[in-house]
Amino acid sequence: MKKTEVLHQPALREEYNSPHITIGETGLKTVHTFTYLGCTITSDKEIDNRLAKANSSFGRLYNRVWRDKHLRKDTKICVYRVVVLPTLLYGSETWVTYCHHIRLLKRFHQRCLATILNVLWYDYVTNVEVIQRARTTSIEAMLLKSQLRWAGHVSRMEDH
Repeated sequence: MKKTEVLHQPALREEYNSPHITIGETGLKTVHTFTYLGCTITSDKEIDNRLAKANSSFGRLYNRVWRDKHLRKDTKICVYRVVVLPTLLYGSETWVTYCHHIRLLKRFHQRCLATILNVLWYDYVTNVEVIQRARTTSIEAMLLKSQLRWAGHVSRMEDH
């Protein structure tokens, strides 16, 4: 009971009312943020944190991988899927995402794919076409898939 805390995140534009939860006679402490297994559990800060870490990992590979003319684009996309996307989406199963979060994630994903595929803004290539050329899915689809997988896992768990 000493380590149990309550994190309440109201809906967007909803007034925050601190919940009062008790188990037996013990009242649980209400917090606005906490870290669990390296994740900051609160939507805005965690998504910003994940974007910063993914951007850092993408940047460290810029000269060695993304700009290497001897690597095939399929190999570069594979490296992106294995290194950058897990860094970005780590712990995303528990995120409370709003439209502005999805926009930030989409923007990052599209920018990375365009860089890998060497698509410039004046090439007039749509975001859908960039995703098709990379033979991948949108970041929103990846996020929903991980959240649904986690929800299915939790729903199949026994009550105890």
